[in-house]
Amino acid sequence: MSNVTVARVEDRDLRAGRLRWAIGASALALVWTAVSAVPASGAAAPKVDPYSWTETSIGQPGLMIEDVDAADGAAWAVGSEYGERLVALRRDGDAWIDATPDVPGVNLVEVAVAAADDVWAVGWDGSADAGTTSPLVVHWDGTTWAEIPRPAEIGAFDDVVVDAEGTVWVTGWARIGSAETAVVYQYADGEWTEYADGLQNAINGNSLTVLAPDDAWLALNPGLAHFDGTSWTMVEEFPADGSQILSGVAAVDATDVWAAGLRYTGGAIQPIAWHYDGSEWSEVQTPNVSAQVYDVTIVDGQPVVVGEELDRDWASTPLVLTTRPGAEDPRLVQVASPTTNAVVLTSADADAGRLWVAGGDIDVFTGFAAYAELP
Repeated sequence: MSNVTVARVEDRDLRAGRLRWAIGASALALVWTAVSAVPASGAAAPKVDPYSWTETSIGQPGLMIEDVDAADGAAWAVGSEYGERLVALRRDGDAWIDATPDVPGVNLVEVAVAAADDVWAVGWDGSADAGTTSPLVVHWDGTTWAEIPRPAEIGAFDDVVVDAEGTVWVTGWARIGSAETAVVYQYADGEWTEYADGLQNAINGNSLTVLAPDDAWLALNPGLAHFDGTSWTMVEEFPADGSQILSGVAAVDATDVWAAGLRYTGGAIQPIAWHYDGSEWSEVQTPNVSAQVYDVTIVDGQPVVVGEELDRDWASTPLVLTTRPGAEDPRLVQVASPTTNAVVLTSADADAGRLWVAGGDIDVFTGFAAYAELP
């Protein structure tokens, strides 16, 4: 899919495999068109090298890594094998170990590591009926995976978060009554609670960050919303017309929140970033390149944004953006990515003195993970 020559329409989400490639063209449809990948003006900022990357072998061919997450000294990655069989990999010493759940017909797209014996992964199950998916949630207790009863019969989940109190949050979309809409569920004490009030005009929840039970942010398709413990309120500053789509959101604290995604205007796509200072959201300058970004994490109080840069022929190379330490200007600059043949970085996360990135090349199914030791 790195060379787009025909129109492509996707009507659901950004994060289901290479549906990440979809571009927001309206609030109801995501349209790929054969457009130029040339930056609108200017040139990219010079690449600098704040990170020294170490590539790791994932140990088997045919994989595309969708997400990597680390906590409590444990690291996990999830994805698919040749776009068909789900895969979960656990970092064991210096190697990735296959620890895939025994659940047929499903896809895993996101993983959250609360502890070495408390790992959650989400996606969807398409085995029951062609054209219909059911949301999937699985849990690792340190020894085995268990499938958690789903809160909805029809839908798909795209992100999972475990908050400081141990409550599990998931987002994506689900059929509620006769409507298919963005949803957020909480799972605690073996019970699901739905929080979809305020999300009726959104078609998918892409990324979620939780600061407290009454303080959470949700990147939507389209839009950006805040949770007050009861319902969601759309952020007025962020355009909800589909011209910008956010695929990642992360927070330093309640007064320092970052969101990233893409803008589609005039036949071109560019990375976007927004910042919340505790009172309002404002757009942050990004390099003037053709690119899509898929995830953002926080490293030493700074955002690290990952994705792919596109050339005139739609060929992709890994993209890493961050802010300059100590700079008063909050703009994002392009920095050196891992030296790899992976064309896209789908995920980033930091823990235990390491910044992890992961992704791959969907055209030849070459999965990839790398880390940088942090000061």
